[in-house]
Amino acid sequence: MKFLKPFAVLFVITLAFTACKNDKKEPVEADETVVKTAPEKVKKVKKELTVEEKEQLNSVMSKLMITGETKTFASALVSTGLTDMLSKNKGPYTIFAPTTIAFDSLNIEKRKEILNPKNKEKLSKVIKNHIVEGEVNSSELLQKTKGSANTLKTLGGASLTITKQGSDIVITDGSGAKAVLGKSDIEGSNGVVHVIDKVLSLD
Repeated sequence: MKFLKPFAVLFVITLAFTACKNDKKEPVEADETVVKTAPEKVKKVKKELTVEEKEQLNSVMSKLMITGETKTFASALVSTGLTDMLSKNKGPYTIFAPTTIAFDSLNIEKRKEILNPKNKEKLSKVIKNHIVEGEVNSSELLQKTKGSANTLKTLGGASLTITKQGSDIVITDGSGAKAVLGKSDIEGSNGVVHVIDKVLSLD
């Protein structure tokens, strides 16, 4: 019995020691699993953009939204529901986008009239009269000022005449209102944007 008693105590101590060792190993194994699987989870979350999504992100609509001078024109496009056309359609389109200052410089009555949500049809026509089907860069606009084929037809049915005054390229609408070309050749995946200093084709 005296022999068995120390043996029993030794046996209990050995079990306790083994249990402690196992307890220490388990968290380490769990930690290792987390470290190994974490990068795999991150990879699953990352999404590769499709070609179509990339084109939309680089569309002329996106360019209008991120160009500081054309924020009001971009908002008007949203109001008229023309955003899909300029972000998803292949186009190409040439857009003569009036600056926010150009909209602010309109007389109060005219500005209220075209920007009123109730006059969506009127605003839509004004916006379309700043959009031309086909891509025309500034070099081609300059070329047009030298010949007789110096007019462009807008999606709204208006005619824009391209001329040169001094060093400026000038766009004139059917009523004789003139806009000077400012920042130009802002290229998107489905066209090009030119910034102008006046809102055209209001009548």
